[in-house]
Formats: sequence, structure tokens, C-alpha cells
Amino acid sequence: MPTPELELQLAVMARRLSKPVRLHGPSGFTILDRPAYQALWRICDEGPLRPTTLAGMLEVDLSVVSRQVRSLEDAGFVQREADPADARAALVSATAAGRHAFEMTKQQRTEVLDEVLADWPEAERELFVTLLSRFNDQLEASIARRQAEAGTP
Repeated sequence: MPTPELELQLAVMARRLSKPVRLHGPSGFTILDRPAYQALWRICDEGPLRPTTLAGMLEVDLSVVSRQVRSLEDAGFVQREADPADARAALVSATAAGRHAFEMTKQQRTEVLDEVLADWPEAERELFVTLLSRFNDQLEASIARRQAEAGTP
């Protein structure tokens, strides 16, 4: 497959995966942009987290995470509390509603992927995951190498 076709197909996939995420929260349906959903995912999986830690995990600026956390707070999906190790810092954790909304959305997204891959033989599913994992690992390594060569973080 020519590289321009691969780039096109990756762009199509990224566009489809970046659509807003619709979560059922305490005040009805809330639509979050993909980055806020990814922040909720990290908070649910690894929280409670300091916003600075979350920014590092997501590889974004702290100001971006602050906006994402604020929208998650407004939706009732996360809460802030003082960090017991340092009262000047805050920890962000998922609320019960946030965990529930995340798990329901994750389940729905899994169902969509299962539907897309339903006609694929198991061996092809496994090969696809293996190749995609390899591609992502090599992509990350290539980007890191290029950043190091350019002297950028």
C-alpha cells in the first residue's frame, strides 16, 4: 500500500475516532469532546491524580487539562479534593456518576468495534491488533527520535 493511501486512511480513522463522546451523566446526556473523554479515562483508570500528572499523561499543557477537568466537573463526572500529601495541591478523582458514564460509554464503544469486526476471522482480528500495536510503538519511537534530534521536548 502506498504511504499516501495509508496516511489518508489514518486521517479518516482519526476523524471518526475524534467525534464527540455522548455520556449519560447525573443531569442527563453530556457531550464531551474526545480530549475530555480521554482525561476521564485516565482519571478513572489511574486516579486520583494531580492535574499536572494528568497533563503529563495526556502530553498536553496544564491549561488544557484545567479546561478539560472543569468541563468534567461541570458535568458531575469528577471532583477535586485537597492532596493529603500537600494541601496546596488538588487531586482529581472520578465521581460514581463519572465512573458509571465512562464504563457505559466504554461498553458501547466496544460493542461498535465488535460489530465492525464481526465478520473478521479471529486470526485476522488478532493480526490487526498485533500490527496496530507494532505500528503505534514504532510511530512513538520515530516521533521521539525526531524530537530528540530537533532538541524539542
